Amino acid sequence: MSDTEILFTRCGGATASTIAIQQGFLHDEFGDDVTLRSLQESGDAAVRESHFDHSIPSMFREGGNIPPIWARAKGADTVVLAISWVDEFQSIVTRADSDIRTLADLRGKRLAVPLYAGISIDFQRGANFHGLANGLAVAGLTRDEVTFVDVPVERNVYGATGRGSGPGSGGAELDALFDGRVDAVFLRQSSGLRLLREHGTALHELVRLTDQPNPLHRINNGTPRPLTVHRSFLEQNRNLVVRYIAALLRAAEWAEANPEAALDALTAEDGRSDRETIAATFPRYATSLHPRLTEDYVAGLSAQKDFLRDWGFLEADFDVAAWIDRGPLIEARTLIAAESRVAAE
Repeated sequence: MSDTEILFTRCGGATASTIAIQQGFLHDEFGDDVTLRSLQESGDAAVRESHFDHSIPSMFREGGNIPPIWARAKGADTVVLAISWVDEFQSIVTRADSDIRTLADLRGKRLAVPLYAGISIDFQRGANFHGLANGLAVAGLTRDEVTFVDVPVERNVYGATGRGSGPGSGGAELDALFDGRVDAVFLRQSSGLRLLREHGTALHELVRLTDQPNPLHRINNGTPRPLTVHRSFLEQNRNLVVRYIAALLRAAEWAEANPEAALDALTAEDGRSDRETIAATFPRYATSLHPRLTEDYVAGLSAQKDFLRDWGFLEADFDVAAWIDRGPLIEARTLIAAESRVAAE
């Protein structure tokens, strides 16, 4: 067994990393060359915190973009190796008995934003701000035309608890909605979809942002999703980085060729939702997991960084284009192409 250790972490459920881990693509790629270890399985809270602050150099992270953007703005010397674009459930809801029937009716209303204590970067708060801001933009409204109301949230290992939600986000905000403290709530991910279904007759959905044709209105913490690693690890272990990306490329190809099995994998990763809910949460999951560095993906990541900067979530600004290293993804594709040629001979 090699002395080289690679830690991996992922979030948001629908990632090529999820498939690569569950289906063995990572272990098949590395075998005994390296020691692979999941960050989430560590008993050390400081180690698990690297999921947010990217403090461990030998860690690959694929998932929600707010923590890696925040960490980069704080000075973490990371690089973006690839990006995926996985649209997930995002919705703005009001009470069914309210007079708010359209997004335009939000003018002058109170919108809930969660406030988590004891967390290094409140990504749920950032996600809610952006989801609500996107809804306002669809209606031609600005943030100055509404009032944002803080909703303190009791945090647990998964996120929060609230009205009928169990683990996950959105429950505390719905409590505030039904108690009359706010007029509208943003829901996202499978936990948000479960809440919408659970309280369907009591809620009125103003917009399903997932279905918006303008991709800028779908950008949030889960869209787009960068794959990041420390620059020092890339410089010292470039071959391992290329092979890691190659495993994710194979996993994404497998998911597209095996959509039902991929849905089973994403459902298992979530652990709290059924297959129907996961399929509805990620409506284009089978074709969305491919790591790429297309202009639109990069533009989406840059737009998210700009939003977080403009809304006060970042300590400093930085250039997203300079954050990206395109070489390893190109080399990973070349590696797979060469293997395919050998296999065909």
